[in-house]
Amino acid sequence: MEVKSTVNETGSVSQEQTKPSSDGAVVQTRSQPFYKGRKAIVLCVVAVVACVAVVMFNHSHGAQDAKIQAPEPVITVTTEKVAPHLMKGVVQVNGTVWAWDPLTIGSEVNGLRIETIYVDEGDKVKRGQVLARLNASVLNAQLAEEKAKLAAQEATLKRTIQPNRPEDLVSLQAAVYQSESAVAEAETMLVKAKANLVNAQNNAHRYRGLIGQGAVSQLEADQKDTEAKTADAETRNAEQKVRTAKFQLEQSRQRLIMGQQGGRKEDVDISRATVAQMKANVQRLQALVAQSVIKAPSDGLIMRRDAHLGEITAVGKALFLMVRDNRLELRAQVPEVDLPLIHPGQRVEITDSTSSSYKVEGKVREVSPMLDQDMRLGTVRIDLPVSEGKQAHIFKPGNFAHATIDIGDRTPLAVPAASILSREHRSFVYVVNADNTVSTRDVKTGERVEGYAEVVSGLNPGETVVVRGAGFLKGGDLVRVGQ
Repeated sequence: MEVKSTVNETGSVSQEQTKPSSDGAVVQTRSQPFYKGRKAIVLCVVAVVACVAVVMFNHSHGAQDAKIQAPEPVITVTTEKVAPHLMKGVVQVNGTVWAWDPLTIGSEVNGLRIETIYVDEGDKVKRGQVLARLNASVLNAQLAEEKAKLAAQEATLKRTIQPNRPEDLVSLQAAVYQSESAVAEAETMLVKAKANLVNAQNNAHRYRGLIGQGAVSQLEADQKDTEAKTADAETRNAEQKVRTAKFQLEQSRQRLIMGQQGGRKEDVDISRATVAQMKANVQRLQALVAQSVIKAPSDGLIMRRDAHLGEITAVGKALFLMVRDNRLELRAQVPEVDLPLIHPGQRVEITDSTSSSYKVEGKVREVSPMLDQDMRLGTVRIDLPVSEGKQAHIFKPGNFAHATIDIGDRTPLAVPAASILSREHRSFVYVVNADNTVSTRDVKTGERVEGYAEVVSGLNPGETVVVRGAGFLKGGDLVRVGQ
C-alpha cells in the first residue's frame, strides 16, 4: 500500500492511499484531513490528564481525611509517676550575723565630761571591768556637803530624843521637890485660914447674940463680923495658892518626865524624817558618783565605741555597743511556707558568704512568732558556736551568711523538678491522660532536693507527668511516651 499526500486549494493536507485489488488493479482511497487527526489526539491527552488529576485530587483529600481521623503525636516525651520520694529535709536560708544579746552601754548622768577611755572596738572585757571614767568633781563636792548636813541633822535628832544632860535632870528633879514643898506650905496655910475662919465666924455669931442682952455694943459686933469676912477671904486665897502650887508641881513633874524619856513624839518624828531625807540625798549623790565610772555589765566583746575624750555625756546616748558573752547568732529570714517546718533545737550548717569552705554547725534557738506583713517572712534565730579561734575571726556582727537547716528525713509526694514549668507567676505540669493527650495542672511546690520537687498540692499519687519535652507542649496535645 502506498500513501500519497497532497495539498488542496484551501491549503489543507490530504492523504491518498493506493493499494492493489485482488485482481491486480490499483484502488485509490482518500483519507481524512491530517489536522483533524491531531485534534483527536490532543483531546485524548487532555482527557487522560484530567482523569489523572481527578484521581490525585481524590487521593489527596482521602489522605487528609485519614490524617484528621488518626492524628499524629506532636512529640515524643518521657514521663514519671507522682509518688512519695525520700527527701533529706533541709531548708535553705540566708541571714545576717548579729549579737545574741547586744548591750547598749551609756551614762546615767547628764552633763559630765568623759575623762578617760580604757577600751576600744574589738576588745574583750570582763564583767565589772572599767570601760570609761567621767569627771565627777562637782558630784563629789555635793556629796561632801550633804554628808555634813546629815551629820548635823543626826545630832539634832539625838538632842530631840534626849534633850537634857544629867545635870539638867538634877535641876528638874530639884524643881519637882521645890514644887512639892510649895504645895505643902500652901496646904498648911489653907488649914490655918480655915481655922481662923471658923473662929471668926463663931465670934461674930456670939457677939450678935450679946447685943440683945446689952453685954456688947453694936460696934463690937460689927467688928467681929468684919473679922469673919476677912478670915473667909484669907481662906479662899489660901485655897487658890494650893491649886497654884499643885499646878506648878505637875508641870515640874512633866518636865522631869520629858527630861528622862526624851522629846515629844511629834518633834522626834519630824527630826527622824529630816535625817531620812538627808540620807537619801547622800545615797543619790553616791550613786551618781558611782555611775561616773562606766563598767561592763557582762563578759563580752566591744562591738562599737561611740565615746570620745572630752565629750559631754547625755542620758540615752550610747557610749559602747557590746556583744554579751561573745555569743553571736544568725538572724535568718524564712518564707512563711517554710516556717512551720523549723523548730528550736534543729541542727544548722552555716557557711560564711566570704569563705564558702568555712562551715560551722549551729542550732535553732528561737522561731519568731510574728511575720513581716509586707514580705511574709519570719525571723529564725540560730546560735553560732562560741569559740576563740576561727569563729571569732570569720564571723563578725553584720556578716551575711548562708544556712542549711536540717528538718529531718521525710517522704512527701514529689515529681522531677524538670517537669515543673513556671509562667505568669504560677507553677504547673503537664499530666498525661489515658488517651495520651496532656492537660495543664497548676501545682504548689515545696522543698527541692536532688532534682525532685515536693508537691504540696495539685497532684494525686499515681498520676503521670511529662518530664522531658514539657516545654514544647500545650494543653490538649497528643504525645508519644518514650522510654
